[in-house]
Amino acid sequence: MHLSTRKPGAFVAALGLTSMLALSACSSDSEAAADGDALTPVNMAFEWTCAGDWSVVYSGLEQGIFEEHGIDLSYDRGQGGSDTVPLVAAGEFDLGILSAAPVAIGAGQDLPLTVIGAASTVGPVTILADPSITSPEDLEGKSLAVQTDQFEGAVWQAFVSATGIDESTIDVIPSDDATQAEFLAGDIDAFVIFYPTTSTEAILTERPDLTVMPMQDHVPTYGHVFTANDAWLAENEEAAQGFTTAWAESAKWVVDNYDAAYETLVEECQEVSPEALKFSMDAYFEGYTAGTSAEDGLGSLRTEGLAETQSVLVESGLAEPVDVEEWVSDDYLPEPAVLP
Repeated sequence: MHLSTRKPGAFVAALGLTSMLALSACSSDSEAAADGDALTPVNMAFEWTCAGDWSVVYSGLEQGIFEEHGIDLSYDRGQGGSDTVPLVAAGEFDLGILSAAPVAIGAGQDLPLTVIGAASTVGPVTILADPSITSPEDLEGKSLAVQTDQFEGAVWQAFVSATGIDESTIDVIPSDDATQAEFLAGDIDAFVIFYPTTSTEAILTERPDLTVMPMQDHVPTYGHVFTANDAWLAENEEAAQGFTTAWAESAKWVVDNYDAAYETLVEECQEVSPEALKFSMDAYFEGYTAGTSAEDGLGSLRTEGLAETQSVLVESGLAEPVDVEEWVSDDYLPEPAVLP
C-alpha cells in the first residue's frame, strides 16, 4: 500500500529545490519485494498541474504497478515544458513526462537528455474554430490566434504548408492573455490550442458548437514523451525500462478500469472540476491509444516520429537540427509490449 496522500507539491523556480511528495513502496507482496530487491527511487516531473494525464500515475501507484517493476516513484508538477526540461537536464528530476517539442529544442541546445518512451504518438495541437469553418480552406479571409513563438506557431506554419492555404489572406494574431476571452466573444474566428487541457473543456462548454480541427491530420507530431536525465539513465538503465513498462501497464489498467481510475483522479485532483478532469482524461487517452501506439503498444515510440516533430521545429527556426539517434533511444521501451 501507499501511505502518501500523493498531492502535487509546490514548484520552485528552475534549478531550485523541489518539494517532493514521497510515495514509499511498502507492499510486501510486490514482485520486487518477493525477489528481495530494493526499490529504485525515481523522481519524476509532470509538465503542468493535475489533469487527465495524471490518472496513469495515480492508478499505477494505487494498484502497486510501479512497485512491481522495482520503482519507488515520487513526483511533482512542472511549470510547462520549456521551464521543466532544464530541470530534468540539471538533475533536479530523474525524468519527466514532457511535451516532445521543448525536449527536441533542448536536444538542439545539447542538453543531457534522452527520450526513452512516448505517452502519446499523436500531437495535441488543434484548431478550434467558428462553426462556419469546417476545413483548412475556410480559414482564408478569417482571423486566427496562435502562440507564434511557440510550438503551436511552428505547427501552424507546417499546417499552412501541408494544406496549401494562403496565409496572406488570414489575419494571424499572436496569442496573449486576452485571446481566449476575445475568441469566446466571437471577435477572433479560430484559436490554436493544446487540446487535452482542462482549459479546452471550459472553452467547449461555453461554445459547444465550435469546429474541432486536429492539426495532426496534416502535421504528424508527438505529444508527451518520457525524458530522462542522461547521468541518471547511465546508472539506472533497468529502472528506466521498469518505469516505461510500469507506466504502460498502468495506462492499460486505466483503459480496462476507466470509471475506477476516473474516481481516483477526481479524489486526488480536487482543485479541478470533475467535468474538466473527465474531458482531459478522455482527450489524453484518445491520444495514448492512437497513432503507432495502437500497433506497437502503450508507451512505445518510433524514432522517425520524433524526427518529424523535430523537423517542424527546425523549419520554423525554433530548434537546431540534431541527429535523432543522439537524443532518442528505443532500448528502454516497455517489455513486453502492452497493447491498448
